[in-house]
Amino acid sequence: MKNTEYVLATGTRAGDRLQMLDAIFGPDSRELLTRLGLNRGYRVADIGCGTGQMALWLAQQVTDTGSVYALDASQDQLRVAEETAKAAELRNLSFRQSSAYETGLPRNSFDFVYSRFLMCHLTRPVDALAEMFALLRVGGVLVCEDFEMSAVGTFPATPAYSRLAEISAKVDAKHGVDSDIGPKLTALFLQAGIVRPEVIIRQPAFLRGENKLFWVFTLREAAPAIVDSGAVTAEELDDLCAQLSHIADDETKIVLIDRVFQVWGRKLAS
Repeated sequence: MKNTEYVLATGTRAGDRLQMLDAIFGPDSRELLTRLGLNRGYRVADIGCGTGQMALWLAQQVTDTGSVYALDASQDQLRVAEETAKAAELRNLSFRQSSAYETGLPRNSFDFVYSRFLMCHLTRPVDALAEMFALLRVGGVLVCEDFEMSAVGTFPATPAYSRLAEISAKVDAKHGVDSDIGPKLTALFLQAGIVRPEVIIRQPAFLRGENKLFWVFTLREAAPAIVDSGAVTAEELDDLCAQLSHIADDETKIVLIDRVFQVWGRKLAS
């Protein structure tokens, strides 16, 4: 099953970017899930699990008395995730290639359903949210995290990051997706029938270190799709990556990574 909505690399080719992504955003994801009551014995679904960074952590938290079902549309991603889970000897974690719109998982049976940075790649996010919410038992919690791409930038401001946001918007238009979906998540929850959603907003920022290169890794990985979209030429993209790398080396400039909206809602008795 090929996900035609996804423009980034998958599997081992995405390894460096995905490791950096989890280093940047993972601590906040884990803190939220812990605060919302993730516990031993829970049954959890991770939708759009990628190479499994969060799925592995979830499996460790629920222990052998619980279970985690991790889904992704990409077999390349799942292959890496399965190898990592096998090396970690996690027996309560299973993987399935499936669409977020039709997961094939049993309804009304999960304590937590989770997705991170999935909605920004989907053309039908409300349908995906409704599917995910249907998996929850009464009292269960749906948690989604996603970007506000236009919030990337630097302090002091730099033209390179403004250009990055412009290119992202053009690629989105080409593929019918929305990298600014984060602020819209609460409204999308309501459209999917999820009442009383809650939200926390976070924005990582770095003055030095490798994490300042996150968007350089991402642009280089997605270069073929970006150029194919007509948003920029290959030469212009190379020049932008050079500018972003220069900013990363400059310890007088703070890089503001995408603003993230953490949104959740609980399934109430009807």
